[in-house]
Amino acid sequence: MVTFRFGLAAQCELPLEDYTLLSATSDEHPLLADPAAAVCNALAAPRGFPPLAAATAPGDVTAIAFAAGIPQANTILRGVVEAMLEAGVSPAMITIVLAERLEDQAAFEQELAAMKAEAVTIQLHDPDDEQGIAMVGVNSAKEPLRLNRTLAEADFVLPVSAQRLPGGTRRDESKFAGLFPQFSNRETAARVRTEAGSESPKVQKRNRTEVDEAGWLLGVQMTVSVVPGADGGVAAVIAGDPDEVVRTGSELTHEIWEKTAGEPGDLVIAAITGDEREQTWDNLARAVSAASAVVTPGGAIAVCCELNEQPRGPLNRLKDAFDFGEVQRELARDESTEAHPAMVLAKALEEGPVYLRSNLPSEVVESLGMTPIESDGELARLAAGRNHCIVIEEAQRLVPLPIVRDEW
Repeated sequence: MVTFRFGLAAQCELPLEDYTLLSATSDEHPLLADPAAAVCNALAAPRGFPPLAAATAPGDVTAIAFAAGIPQANTILRGVVEAMLEAGVSPAMITIVLAERLEDQAAFEQELAAMKAEAVTIQLHDPDDEQGIAMVGVNSAKEPLRLNRTLAEADFVLPVSAQRLPGGTRRDESKFAGLFPQFSNRETAARVRTEAGSESPKVQKRNRTEVDEAGWLLGVQMTVSVVPGADGGVAAVIAGDPDEVVRTGSELTHEIWEKTAGEPGDLVIAAITGDEREQTWDNLARAVSAASAVVTPGGAIAVCCELNEQPRGPLNRLKDAFDFGEVQRELARDESTEAHPAMVLAKALEEGPVYLRSNLPSEVVESLGMTPIESDGELARLAAGRNHCIVIEEAQRLVPLPIVRDEW
């Protein structure tokens, strides 16, 4: 019998005997009891860089580039603001630039008021607002590099992001992955994301160089990285020199989120946990990628989530498709935001069946080439008779170590 979680609080129990459960645990890496205090401590004693108080000067216009996907976002952001206030930065000189909306901005603004920091400005980055985006320089490919105007015009920019394993053939993310292309325009973000999914070493190197150049051209000297822990918690907060931060954060993230399956699964169940901010097509693609690394040839993948966002853009290329190979060729020429998730799904559907338990209507799931699952019973019947099942919890973050198919 195996029990796993998905969605905000859903739970599934399956009568499996031959299975492997891959999940992050807090045994070796306990969750932080006070992430906000950890942020303050990290910025007071950064790695390879002077304390925040020494890195800023009176009157500096300061911007916090707060990336998407950060666990306990409001708490982490409160810690960053507290650290800046302790460093002597005036609230009126602080602007928070968000890559995505806060879960409860009204509650966060009340916290600012309690800190006497009502003058802090909160701005949501708009990738379609050309007036809100500025050219910060020219990259090594002689192409203009554009970023959010508030960040471009600030005296001191502090990027804050969550550490993530990139998956695929790449070992680690760039030290400025939380900055670029999240805070660029939509066209650039779509192109960089598409290139990031390429298996070509040449394309990956060019992509990484461009991301690194964005931070360099913006003059970023310090970053903050949040290492996610199990169950939506925070395992660590690291601040300081960007190279030191990404090295330390990557090592810890690999320890927590990289797991060995041991043997492939005839059925791989990938569960996406968390609130609606985690229930996205991007995370569905990450879960499918994780499952694809450990499924037997022709085996089945089942994703359990609470996705309710209707497919749009390139995802609609999957609708009623007969040839998923041709869909992949079409998507390879598409640089829009949803092209990468669509490509991942098309590739998986070409290799074997994909089942989806979600909050989407059954007819929508079926039109995309997947088979809908409505209950624990249906999933149990799917698992019955399978030689070996693998269950991946928090599959939007966990990366199974690749299994070499020749050894199966």
